Amino acid sequence: MRRKLKMELAEILELPMDVSLDLPRVVILGDLGVLISNHRGLMQYSTDRIVVGVGAGQITISGDNLEIEEVGKEQMAVRGIIKFVEMNTS
Repeated sequence: MRRKLKMELAEILELPMDVSLDLPRVVILGDLGVLISNHRGLMQYSTDRIVVGVGAGQITISGDNLEIEEVGKEQMAVRGIIKFVEMNTS
């Protein structure tokens, strides 16, 4: 119920859904990289798998030669050969 109300309010006020609902924004740049906005921090890191916490779960990036190019308070950039990106919600 609360989420539906927030969605309706965001539509009325013409606010971005990701901001008003505390959702992550994931931009996949082909097989070269991934940008994640509104993250909650790094949970796991290796050169073939990166797991990032988001509001209601986690995002897993798998590939080869993965590296975190940039980490900010709200945005993270991952570079490497991206094989797949998966979001799990709790």
